[in-house]
Amino acid sequence: MPEWPPSVDRLLSSNAFAPLIEDCGRMVVRDALREVQARYRQLRLGQEAHPGELDYAAQVEELLKEDSLGHGGPVFNMTGVLLHSNLGRATLDAEIASRVAREASGHVLLELDARTGKRGDRETSVHASLRALTGAEAAAVVNNNAAAVMLTLATLRTRARNEVIVSRGELVEIGGSFRLPEIMRSAGVRLVEVGTTNVTRPDDYTPAMNEKTAAILKVHTSNYSIQGYTGTATIQELAPFAQAAGIPLCVDLGSGCLVDMTQYGLRAEPRVTDALSQGAKLVTFSGDKLLGSVQAGIILGDQELIARINRHPMKRAMRLDKLRLALLQETLKAYQDPDSLAARVPLLRQLGRSIPELTQFATSVAQSLAPMLGKGFSCQVVPHAAEMGSGSMPGVEIPSIAVQVKGPSQAALKRFDLELRILPTPVIGRIHEASLLLDVRAVEDLHALVQNLQSLRAS
Repeated sequence: MPEWPPSVDRLLSSNAFAPLIEDCGRMVVRDALREVQARYRQLRLGQEAHPGELDYAAQVEELLKEDSLGHGGPVFNMTGVLLHSNLGRATLDAEIASRVAREASGHVLLELDARTGKRGDRETSVHASLRALTGAEAAAVVNNNAAAVMLTLATLRTRARNEVIVSRGELVEIGGSFRLPEIMRSAGVRLVEVGTTNVTRPDDYTPAMNEKTAAILKVHTSNYSIQGYTGTATIQELAPFAQAAGIPLCVDLGSGCLVDMTQYGLRAEPRVTDALSQGAKLVTFSGDKLLGSVQAGIILGDQELIARINRHPMKRAMRLDKLRLALLQETLKAYQDPDSLAARVPLLRQLGRSIPELTQFATSVAQSLAPMLGKGFSCQVVPHAAEMGSGSMPGVEIPSIAVQVKGPSQAALKRFDLELRILPTPVIGRIHEASLLLDVRAVEDLHALVQNLQSLRAS
């Protein structure tokens, strides 16, 4: 009588499992196989129904496919949200990413000065690029903007000065229930609120200043907007207050805009250079939002303060690895050549696509998709309003084009949406009311998308 259940080692050594082990790794396949065995035991199968090696391999393969859904891997972002936090925010230029990966896959001059043979600073090149682009005296980079704000406040805090003044209307929640007051507590500073939710004036700050004040923090509300009767103290208005009191004015811009967004038909967005020229001592922002690069937190400003930040013990725990530093540097180099900027920064390239170009693209997608739709389905090309996303430029509509899919019922439409999401390269759209909208602005490779959609025929 054959062994039941067969041992894990015997199954893994069989030819049926060789392709799975090659694709996924022995330990991953082993763990999935153990789960499949447990399922078979629960079924209490008779001897005649005992599964064979091929049955086990098929079940393990199916389980691994289920586990892989929604975990890593490329997707086609057709949500109409260009900087989608759930989809990795800004995309990177494929050629740049591939070249950087090749160059950084081995040993690199990360913290070694080739001229002197002595230890160097891993951020030197990035610092130089940031200074050249913004006119800042100095720079520091960490792994995200929340870390940049936390490190900045932790550095400014002393035993005697541990209070930071913030307008009530700027106490933002970054996302995932991660709130500015929590970051401030983690940095060891005490929040002092001034003004009201909708109106904060410059003279609201004066009574809050005392010998315990470590900084004034102004936060650009990049992920929401308040309309109606509103008012806020500007950087130009706050800078003299802070300077007279000997207190640094810190500005968290969040999105990290370096270019004039009106050239893309959008409203003006506060730029990093503007904040520095208007009197901010320190400016923090993200690398993977409007800058269009990798996840990073960037701090620019006063040389003495930045030097203190770079010496802080927490800085090492927040530093960037060699790959992200290299990718960030490539993005910054692209900004130094305005003529090729759009070609090397995908976000700006996507913003620059014209409506006629998008319409032509969407028409090709609709023509490819139509034959694959079931009975009662239809699709057409329609105008659509895209958005920036990831807490950038809230309320700003970006004119775009989408393929609108309608189904015989809401349930049928949701099933089709699922079919798109489980394609070899998931296609992520957005169900709105009674239709599925597939916005094309963030998709640049028409051939790859159409080829991917062909898998619907076999499903």
